[in-house]
Amino acid sequence: MKTKTLCLAILAALTVGLFPTCQSRPDEDVLYLAIIWHQHQPVYYQEPDTGIYVKPWVRLHAAKDYYDMAAILQEYPDIHATFNLTPSLIRQLDDLSNGATDMYWEMSRVPADQLTTEQKWFILRYFFDINANIIERFPRYVELRDMRPDASDADIQAAMAVWTAQDYRDLQVLFNLGWTDPDFLAEEPLASLVAQGRDYSEADKETILNEHWRIINEVIPLHREMQADGQIEVTMTPFAHPILPLLIDTGLATQAMPGAELPADSFRFGQDAVAQVELGVQYYRDHFGVDPRGMWPAEGAVAQAMVGLIGRAGIQWMASDERVLAHSLEMDGFERDSSDTVEEIDLLYQPYTVQESGGIVSAPVAIFFRDHVLSDKVSFTYSGLDGEAAAQDFVDRLHNIHAQLQEQGTEGPHIVTVILDGENAWEYYENDGKEFLHTLYQLLSEDEEIVTVTPSEYLEWFPAPQPLDDLWAGSWVDGTYSTWIGEEEENQAWDYIYQVRELLALYERGSRSIDAASLAAAQEMMYVAEGSDWFWWYGADQDSGQDDTFDQQFRSTLQQVCRLLGEEPPAFLDVPVIPQRAQPPNQPATGLISPQIDGQADEEEWALGGYYQALAGETFDRLAYGFDAQNLYLRFDSPGEWPAPPQAGEAYLGVYIAVPGGGATNPFSRWGGRETVLGFGATHLLEVALSARPVAATLYAADGAGGWIEPQALSDFVLAGKTIELGIPFAVIAPQLDTGDPVNLRAVFSQPAETGPVDLAVLPEGGPARLVTPDLGRTTTVLEIADPEGDDYGPGDYHYPTDSVFQGGVFDLTSFSVGYDEESIVFKFVVRGPVDNAWGSPTGLSLQSFDVYIDQDGPGSGARLLLPSRNAALGADYGWDWALWVNGWFSTLYQPGADGEPEAVETEIQVLPDPGQRKVTVKVPQSVLGDDPASWQYAVLVMSHDGYGPDNLRELEPDATQWQVGGRPGGTNYPRILDVAWPAGTSPSQEEMLAGYTLSQELVDQLGPDDFAQLEMLLP
Repeated sequence: MKTKTLCLAILAALTVGLFPTCQSRPDEDVLYLAIIWHQHQPVYYQEPDTGIYVKPWVRLHAAKDYYDMAAILQEYPDIHATFNLTPSLIRQLDDLSNGATDMYWEMSRVPADQLTTEQKWFILRYFFDINANIIERFPRYVELRDMRPDASDADIQAAMAVWTAQDYRDLQVLFNLGWTDPDFLAEEPLASLVAQGRDYSEADKETILNEHWRIINEVIPLHREMQADGQIEVTMTPFAHPILPLLIDTGLATQAMPGAELPADSFRFGQDAVAQVELGVQYYRDHFGVDPRGMWPAEGAVAQAMVGLIGRAGIQWMASDERVLAHSLEMDGFERDSSDTVEEIDLLYQPYTVQESGGIVSAPVAIFFRDHVLSDKVSFTYSGLDGEAAAQDFVDRLHNIHAQLQEQGTEGPHIVTVILDGENAWEYYENDGKEFLHTLYQLLSEDEEIVTVTPSEYLEWFPAPQPLDDLWAGSWVDGTYSTWIGEEEENQAWDYIYQVRELLALYERGSRSIDAASLAAAQEMMYVAEGSDWFWWYGADQDSGQDDTFDQQFRSTLQQVCRLLGEEPPAFLDVPVIPQRAQPPNQPATGLISPQIDGQADEEEWALGGYYQALAGETFDRLAYGFDAQNLYLRFDSPGEWPAPPQAGEAYLGVYIAVPGGGATNPFSRWGGRETVLGFGATHLLEVALSARPVAATLYAADGAGGWIEPQALSDFVLAGKTIELGIPFAVIAPQLDTGDPVNLRAVFSQPAETGPVDLAVLPEGGPARLVTPDLGRTTTVLEIADPEGDDYGPGDYHYPTDSVFQGGVFDLTSFSVGYDEESIVFKFVVRGPVDNAWGSPTGLSLQSFDVYIDQDGPGSGARLLLPSRNAALGADYGWDWALWVNGWFSTLYQPGADGEPEAVETEIQVLPDPGQRKVTVKVPQSVLGDDPASWQYAVLVMSHDGYGPDNLRELEPDATQWQVGGRPGGTNYPRILDVAWPAGTSPSQEEMLAGYTLSQELVDQLGPDDFAQLEMLLP
């Protein structure tokens, strides 16, 4: 029988700044569990004039998560847990407690019948920023969402035309109710508002906002009280949540990313790393009355180079991820069996000691390493399960670990560390995760083999951990820093911060003078800019749906550093790191066009082209576009005749264009300068001088410094009344432009003012147009098959996940073709559903995952078993020599190795989605694959991409859940394939092939090709 954790606060210990101490420890024949909930928000930008925060997430997560995540533990006194409260979060909680507000708070308070047009737009755009699961709890919220189905400018404009003051008022209330913990919603004064459901008053808004303010004021006192009682430990993170090793030296990224491109100038400001830690310690001491003992480095990012400064700050333990431990032990990773239990179990489930190297002596620091899989189960997977079932699975996995430890006879004690966000996961759970958390804590309270502890308790009970000689430079994300550095946007952000940091250094060194208070304020703002969150959203590996707003806050923070120093912010800080989000056309191009450039605006000529409709204005009515094999065509329609002298003076229509490989770029318009940010870097300017006689069109190239050079007249141009038509030869802007290539474009109308021409109108208004080059007919096709519609159900009984992102037909392949052009083998996939970028992949493809298997010489060579986790094989008459895996993040070409296992081949793979034609074109060099595709055989699959699924494929469950495919049979060898390119009426059918196997309970890695579904191949 184990002894439950009995902690008594020792008053004498508190007087010398220590924590409550446990008097006894459990028996050693148990498994210890440390649950660490990480609570964090970045320091959101405050408008300098008003102090209003531009984002509301500190307030809203406080109301929904931060208080109740700790309070729920009070119902389970035997459960001990750890809460990491970051200083950046605490700083803003303090500010809100002292009367600061956020923009969403201010917009909520505006009387609904007094909202301006801009305020209505803000509310319609941002007050649906809440998980769909939460909206579904409120019928009126669902009704309002259906009245504004999307956040596009057109949908918002349409809603503004019909919404009443009561609609806006109800949305103001429901947004804030939705962002409130369900336990508070079940109590007065909010229970009555929930029951009322609609038709809220202005006073009701004040009721909910006052409750939010009350909850905010209780967050820190609750944690302080529970830590004093000994049930929880509160830990910290360096001040602004920076990737601490990258402040010491961005070059540390190369240990885990040896081939990565890093910023041109290395960021080496170790003094900032020290200051971030010292500030974090000071915030903790000021709020909890003691020094912190534990620290979660931001994102678990650690390196040997930071160990000394952590020890000198008095931190006794920190934590990271199992992938960092594996590399520190010179392992590729921890192996897991079919139940996800770690094989090298003794190595993972214990803390280690790290100490400063190089002859310098600082205090040793213990380090715990989290179980990555178990942590991610809570973060990303369990939300799709029933709460009780998910909690039981969590506990069952702990028992599997305990059993494995006993089976291997390893000497204890052992501790499993689970670390994850204590806020972001719950909105995906039913009822904010209440059932899961209550069941989990109850099960753990009753369990005799599992003891929950805080890391500090564990270290008090047991001897010093064994040393770890060299701590790997990595984080919880892939064991690298790749989420924060190495991609083009990330490196550009580091360039921005480097230049501003160098400016600050001039004042720190005394090269330029400033008073001490202003210097300290600028330094603190610099530390805010060094936070990891800004870099998290740069690059293609993460997408918030509002990355541009984080980009704006990052640049505004750097601009504020400059202003605090008395400096004018440099122009480059006006240029977004993230190109402004492209606007979808009202109608995408669906084919090639060949219009006569005559100014007649013949709709039939432009029918297969796309267009953007202006929302309002006196200048633009519509921008139409289209392609043929040699030209890009543009047509601009105006509500009235285009301006002409003498009334117009110097009037210009500027068409700013960016083409792949187009050379130098300029971010601003010619006449607007810093006042008109294009949202992308323009490689060319096509300027129509409306004042000239005759009206002239001139094409310029960007010089990269704001100038426009190499003018050449455009001959294929006509202005006639309300219409301007243009034809731009690819030869003069992008000779290599081809199928799937993106063309960014924005039109700006400029007229004279006292100081010269100024920009008066822009189209599209909300961001640049993104034109996708359609199939230009340059491919010689050797195989083309039509696949039946509606067969995206695998063996016949698979069902899509229930989340709304999985629209009908997104995995339904309708045609597939193979061909070649001068340099590449070209594969084309067409699906019935949307080809969009719901999750912000670098290629524009998010949901679909395609496989192509190529047999070049029959069964004499090659492999039959398909790529991992497909759970399918080729029939005995085939053997694949090449396997092409296509997805939005890391498309890869494989060959079978000597042992038959797939081996990746280094080559360039172009993935070119065309949303208008619902087509994905993929090009692989002939120099790699060969040049005789007409003689090869093919097998083609469609699956669902999931970055958290087995080998990045979406998992199946017996019944479809929010994120899992439904229809899983009882064995282990079921295929994860939704559609196969296979002509109708062909025997065997797709269903027969995918269902033609015997269910097995064996581990799939112990099965051979004949144990899986057998696929036939296509022959041209």
